[in-house]
Amino acid sequence: MRVSLLGCGLIGYAIAYAFAEDNLSNIEFNLYDSSTKNLRRCMSLPLNITQAERADLSAEDILKRILKKSDLIIEALPGNLGFKVMRLASELCVNTVSVSYTPENPLALHEKFKKCKSILIPDAGFAPGISNILVGHASTLLDSLEDVRIYVGGLPEKPIGPLKYVITWSVDDLIDEYLRKARIIRDYNIVYLDPLESIEIVEIPRFGVFEAFYTDGLRTMLYSMAGKIRNAFEKTLRYPGHIEGMKLLRELGFMDEEPLNVEGHKVIPRKFLSEILKRKLLLPNVRDIAILFLSINGSKYTSKIKLQYLVWSKYDVSRGLSAMSKITGFTTYSIARVVMNYSNRLDYGVIPPEYLGMDDAIYKYIINELLKKGVKLEELHT
Repeated sequence: MRVSLLGCGLIGYAIAYAFAEDNLSNIEFNLYDSSTKNLRRCMSLPLNITQAERADLSAEDILKRILKKSDLIIEALPGNLGFKVMRLASELCVNTVSVSYTPENPLALHEKFKKCKSILIPDAGFAPGISNILVGHASTLLDSLEDVRIYVGGLPEKPIGPLKYVITWSVDDLIDEYLRKARIIRDYNIVYLDPLESIEIVEIPRFGVFEAFYTDGLRTMLYSMAGKIRNAFEKTLRYPGHIEGMKLLRELGFMDEEPLNVEGHKVIPRKFLSEILKRKLLLPNVRDIAILFLSINGSKYTSKIKLQYLVWSKYDVSRGLSAMSKITGFTTYSIARVVMNYSNRLDYGVIPPEYLGMDDAIYKYIINELLKKGVKLEELHT
């Protein structure tokens, strides 16, 4: 099988690491990234690499060339590039697993992939990703889902710096979290909220107290589970004090995209902020944690039931992987393996990750893969 990995950054490297660790010699790997440094890091892994190319993955002609010689695309690019890959894959009939946080709705490509007899699994990461899979699984255990509350965060082990934060994933996608309207479900209807309009103080079992703000993480569940969930939201966790700092940056215009004229030079505030955050908060030597806590209220027959899941990871010293890259990349890897090993259980088209959780065999496979690789999962049901 010819597998093409698009994006060899923090998440892409963790995906490649998982494949290398399992020594899958029957897979031919093609690696693509715009950074030579990223490519070299992935090339250092014991993979059967047939090609490694520094490429402009925003160029449609280059993407078409890559897709045409691939049996499976694993896409780990920033959100502004992800949908272009998905769209081209739907036209060229290539199975695709994507971890991109795209503003577009991947479900719009369902009929194209179905007609192709191909598969797209979008949002195949941490949250969205594991979060969706767990909600899908919970829906098979309950007759009704009243409240689904998802809390997720990638954080330094201890607060650090003025924002009490370090960067562990795409900076552009991080900024999007503070700008993009958050969609939640309220009384079975989709409601749009300003992500920073309210802050909740929440205590997460084992980890303590955090502040949380709405983020657009329900994704495909907004449509695939319409009418099945009464209320649902995702909130992102940060250390107390972080959100006020980001609100200040947003209100001062540092996240704006309209260019400013600074001494004869055009400067886009958002790009300037992105570069500053990379310089100040991209700290690979600072150990991080990744936390996902789900609290789901529902009923079975006439009984009220609460299901709770705590998924977490810490910086992996032995592998040299951040907690966020590990938990995200290993989930993407596990879902890619589902496409390879369980294709007979998958329908053609766009498969939301929550559907994977509804298939007991696939759910157990993904969870077991994550547990084997050191990701922690605790069930706290009452």
